[in-house]
Amino acid sequence: MLSLLAWGCAADALYKEHPVGKVVKLLEDMRAQLEKEAEGDDKVMEKMTCWCETNEKEKTQANVDNTAKTGQLESAIEEYDAQQQQLAKELKQLGKDIDTGKAELAEASAIRAKDLAEYVQDEKEQLVSLKGITDALSALTKKLALPQAALLQVQQTLGAKFVRQRRQVQSFLQTKVHTEAPASSEILGILKQMKDDFEANLKESGAEEKAAAKAFVELKTAKKAEINAAQQQSDAKEAQRANAFEKLAESKTDLKDTENVLVQDTAFLADLKKKCGNMDAEFAARKKVRQEEVTAVGEALAILSSDEARDQFDKSLGFIQISSHNVLVQSTEEESMLRARKSASRVVLLAAMKTGSPLLSSLAIKMQADVFDQVKKAIDDLVVELKKEGKDEIKHRDFCIKELNQNQRQTDAAYHQQKRLQTRQEEIDMLLKNGADEIAASNAQITEMQVQLKKATANRQEENADFQMTTQDQRATQAILTKAVDKLKGFYDKKSFVQISQPEGFTERKGASGGAGGVIGMIEGIIAESKAVETDALAAEQDSQAAYEGFVKDTNKALSALQTSVTEKTEAVANADSDNARVKADASQTMSQLEDLHEYAGETHKSCDYTLVNFDARQAARATEIEALNQAKGIVSGAR
Repeated sequence: MLSLLAWGCAADALYKEHPVGKVVKLLEDMRAQLEKEAEGDDKVMEKMTCWCETNEKEKTQANVDNTAKTGQLESAIEEYDAQQQQLAKELKQLGKDIDTGKAELAEASAIRAKDLAEYVQDEKEQLVSLKGITDALSALTKKLALPQAALLQVQQTLGAKFVRQRRQVQSFLQTKVHTEAPASSEILGILKQMKDDFEANLKESGAEEKAAAKAFVELKTAKKAEINAAQQQSDAKEAQRANAFEKLAESKTDLKDTENVLVQDTAFLADLKKKCGNMDAEFAARKKVRQEEVTAVGEALAILSSDEARDQFDKSLGFIQISSHNVLVQSTEEESMLRARKSASRVVLLAAMKTGSPLLSSLAIKMQADVFDQVKKAIDDLVVELKKEGKDEIKHRDFCIKELNQNQRQTDAAYHQQKRLQTRQEEIDMLLKNGADEIAASNAQITEMQVQLKKATANRQEENADFQMTTQDQRATQAILTKAVDKLKGFYDKKSFVQISQPEGFTERKGASGGAGGVIGMIEGIIAESKAVETDALAAEQDSQAAYEGFVKDTNKALSALQTSVTEKTEAVANADSDNARVKADASQTMSQLEDLHEYAGETHKSCDYTLVNFDARQAARATEIEALNQAKGIVSGAR
């Protein structure tokens, strides 16, 4: 009993070391691997199905939404374009109304100024006339003689409004031209009537002037209100037009982006339907082939693991254990073919164990039972299949390298674009944040410089006026003093007081060599000082004028630079407002592109990583398989 158990254990150990035992182990590993791969295929299929359904639903809904959005944006573009054109017409008309109102107000102001001047002049003349008439009445009332000149003055004060009175006064003057008797009651009545008329006219014209002034104030107030209202409407419509322009630009950009997304989503959806439409059939075929392979491996295991095969192997093992020194020589043709078949099968089986190929293992098993022609045909078919797999794998490897390289280049370009857009967005944000403050600061600086320029101009004018006054004063002083010196010199140079006798009681004169010479010298000194003051004033004036001109030149240059800077910054802020939406849209599109590239890279890696990593090993293993098959075919072909 113990010997039998020992024999069984020894037989099991020998069986495991026997090539058949190794084949069984290899087939078991193959079946486990195939079952694991089949399970993995099911999981991959489940994920792919989910991916297809989710993306098809999302992209279909996105296309519907973007199509509707395209129509809405086209309508909005037409609406904003029409709105800004209508606002442009209204702004043009409002501008005309404002200009007309200002012109009418200016015309009314000019007429009012003219009427006021005429009123003041007329009132002045009437007051003068009224005073003359009042003085004449006073003299006549007191029964004083009225001089002919006074009556003539009264006549001259009468204007076109008092033609009758003027004629009566003229007739009175002609009849009383040589008399100085008191005025008659007739002329007294005329003058009183004239006085009353002048007073009435003054009162009436004053009332008319007051009414005209009031009417002008009301007209001016109303016209300014109309102009202000029109200006407010113009400002409001200008803001509306700017908003319409902005909305129009945003809508056009949004429409372009939406159309691009729609084209991309439509292409993606078509490609998705194509891939996912064939996926079920391809997976079914793959699963069928996998199941057939599992079935074949299981059947091979069943054959090798059957009791009959085990008994046969046990007999073979027992024969080897008991009579290992005996060599049976089979000389028949059938025995030769069997040896060749087993030798070829051993070559293929060793290659299968080395490469892990289930096809070689299956072929090695078939070679032990099939006839030579079938074995050679199977070898040829397998060699063709292996070569085809090698070529397909090379194509797949090249495709993977190409796609991954292209994906990397596109990803690098997208990241570069994203970095550039981020930099531009930061510039826009900084410009929008600080642009208004910088423009306001520049405008404040411009205002301050203009104020300083006005002050400098006023100071220069005052300095120049002082210079002119100083120059005039000094030259007038010099002229006066020069005349005085000339007079003194002319007198003292011609006279010799020594030769002239002095009247009794007077102190003797010493002549020009005495006090006169000192006076002349003093005056000449004053003239020299005056000329020095004039020269200094001229030099100071020239220095001040040069400094002022330099200041004006530098200020105007600085003002021009600041105004150019304000214009450029204003344009930059306006451009930043329109660029902001575009940059954000481009950034969003770039982000979507990066997501698509990463997603495609992930899918490509899933499909390609195994091939790229194991390409050399698989090609070498396949070459080993082909070489083993050719050796096996050569062995089989050489058998008789």
